[in-house]
Amino acid sequence: MGKFIFTVQGEGRGHLTQAISFTQIAREAGHEVVGYAVGSFQGRKIPSFFLDFIGDTPVLQYESPSIIFGNGKSVQLFKTAAQAFTNFKTFWKSATQLEAFVEELQPDGIVNFYESITGLYKLKSGSKIPTMSVGHQYLLLNKNFESIPEKKIDRILLNMNTMITSIGSKKLLGLSFRPIDNDAKIEVVPPLLRQQVKSIVPKAGERWLAYLTHFRLSEDIMAWSNANPEVKLDCFWDNPARKATYHYSDSLTFHPIDAENYLAKMTECAGLISTAGFESVAEAMYLGKPAMMVPVPNHIEQMINAFDGEMSGAGIGATKFDLSIFKNYLPSHVSVKDQYQEWVSKSQSLMAGHLSDLIAQPVYVANFGQNQGTGLSGMLGRRRFRWSR
Repeated sequence: MGKFIFTVQGEGRGHLTQAISFTQIAREAGHEVVGYAVGSFQGRKIPSFFLDFIGDTPVLQYESPSIIFGNGKSVQLFKTAAQAFTNFKTFWKSATQLEAFVEELQPDGIVNFYESITGLYKLKSGSKIPTMSVGHQYLLLNKNFESIPEKKIDRILLNMNTMITSIGSKKLLGLSFRPIDNDAKIEVVPPLLRQQVKSIVPKAGERWLAYLTHFRLSEDIMAWSNANPEVKLDCFWDNPARKATYHYSDSLTFHPIDAENYLAKMTECAGLISTAGFESVAEAMYLGKPAMMVPVPNHIEQMINAFDGEMSGAGIGATKFDLSIFKNYLPSHVSVKDQYQEWVSKSQSLMAGHLSDLIAQPVYVANFGQNQGTGLSGMLGRRRFRWSR
């Protein structure tokens, strides 16, 4: 059995919850996670749900690249991309910190959850410790994955960042809503869902649940709720000015991001309105909750997630928080819960096998070439994935 360090992108909760799920799988397989390294932006705190889970296990926090929103609701693409140059000294220092952390703990392997500093550390140190990179973003490099035809430059920049995160990785695992064929570079695996999610018995409820990756997007939710007070909404956000529950109106309540409370609301909601983060959609599909996926403006990864989620049967994609779209969609939603849960059930054995293979024998080293896997659907006519029965 092996000892591992998990390196995790700390923005949002998606990669952190994936690291929790993979830790549970590793432990059940007899492995040990001896340390966690979490990249954050401008000193943001690691969420308490993650720290509570890892307990006394050593954790390193350092500065890492993040998406920049500026003063508006949209992603500022070029400022985000320019961080590699403007903050290079800071990130180089982070790579040095990670190098010392690895040297101290002496792991047999490293599992990277889309953390950019991991790639920089491998490049800087020349470390031979076998490393595996895990995330939905790696699926986008699979030639069999069908993406959106729009925003070609954005997709190129996203894929470049994905390649940077995986420098030195011997295995690349792409998390997917549905089965897709592997190619020579990317192996496709089901989403990593925590045992806590998989043990939930969902209930049919009336309240809608919303999850926002940036609090400024709440303005659209408020405006719609004012016009449609008959619909009851719970919304989770990261508003620094609102640390406690905020009752905006009799119909709309805002909650600070909290994993336990979020899952409790998810259990009983009628559906999810999300900014198309992979993890939120994956959890909603497992619990049979229809989703409306609204990407943050200019957030290419979320645009692809929304497209892919709609193809996979998660729900409906939209370009703005007009919840009337969701209201009209709900009566026609067809659940893929049973087929999706069967796909997710393969995760434990697949991931445990990849973990053992990583440290047991030589494996293929990623050699990136041109990604030829972009499809032509999106606004031009979407081809919906059909689950086999």
